[in-house]
Amino acid sequence: MDWGLGHAARSVPLIKELCAKNDVVIVCGPSAYGFLQKELPDVEIIQIDDWRIRYPKHKINFFTILGWIPVVLRNSIHEHRFVKKIVRGRGIECIVSDNRYGLLYKGLECYIITHQVYPKMPKGFGFLENLGGWIFKRYLSKFKKVLIPDFESGDNLSGSLAADRNLPPEKFVRIGILSRFSSIDNGQLTIDNSKLSVNCQLSILVLMSGQENQRTILENMLIGALDGCGRDVLFVRGVGESRAPLVDTENIKFHNLLSGNDLRDALLSASLIICRAGYSTLCDVVALKKRAVIIPTPGQTEQEYLAARLDGRFGFRSVSQGDRDFAEKIAKAVIV
Repeated sequence: MDWGLGHAARSVPLIKELCAKNDVVIVCGPSAYGFLQKELPDVEIIQIDDWRIRYPKHKINFFTILGWIPVVLRNSIHEHRFVKKIVRGRGIECIVSDNRYGLLYKGLECYIITHQVYPKMPKGFGFLENLGGWIFKRYLSKFKKVLIPDFESGDNLSGSLAADRNLPPEKFVRIGILSRFSSIDNGQLTIDNSKLSVNCQLSILVLMSGQENQRTILENMLIGALDGCGRDVLFVRGVGESRAPLVDTENIKFHNLLSGNDLRDALLSASLIICRAGYSTLCDVVALKKRAVIIPTPGQTEQEYLAARLDGRFGFRSVSQGDRDFAEKIAKAVIV
């Protein structure tokens, strides 16, 4: 999936594991192409068009989501046809897709990675969640397996997004936290601390991600809140290198992107992380056992649910982008 780099990043350890015993071809959008080239330089990568869904400047509502449905359907059909040519030309036997719902082919082993079996509806439309969940589960059941990146038992991250006593365990499989900062061992994902090193001491790490225009809106808000806060800040914007870089301030150093090793070291050495409530980012933070302030994208129901659910748990503290005292809350979190 190409809604930010999170989906591409969390797939890296899985791709590496598959490459050990298989010939692998990656298909991804332009936004993830450069990142995956750096992370997996020896793997063939083919570009497919991005979905081109932009978030509005105003808060997302039910009618915004309705407007996305034709785009999602059109792109699902397009990606199905695009990959069909690759399947026929390369003799592909298995497909693993990360939230790409159009990649379902008869006669092939098709797997899908998702933490959303039961999508959340906007406020006022909660009565549609049961129907939406039923439709989603029926469609996902057509895949050979649905791989849920969450803890196998006990307290989990996804909550009711992927929790149902009626989910058949042979079809819906929890594979543990999926993070590029994890390694795969006998089907379980565990942190390999021996390969991690810290080259610097960092105070605050800001990780921006997600779709425009909300990414830029939050970026400007955080710069205003953190500029001159008295603590060193590494601000990773989560945009391609083609974007013009921002000028460093007295206490904020900007990067459009960081490579896997550099980002890993930054995450390890940061005393506080500020980020969106995207599920892939949350998995990275939990995998490295870090403290974080999470800011859900306004109107993105999944992130709003996760932020509310995880506030005060796993080291997370939630702040709403729409709070009038947003800057004050960020400043308070920075001091603590």
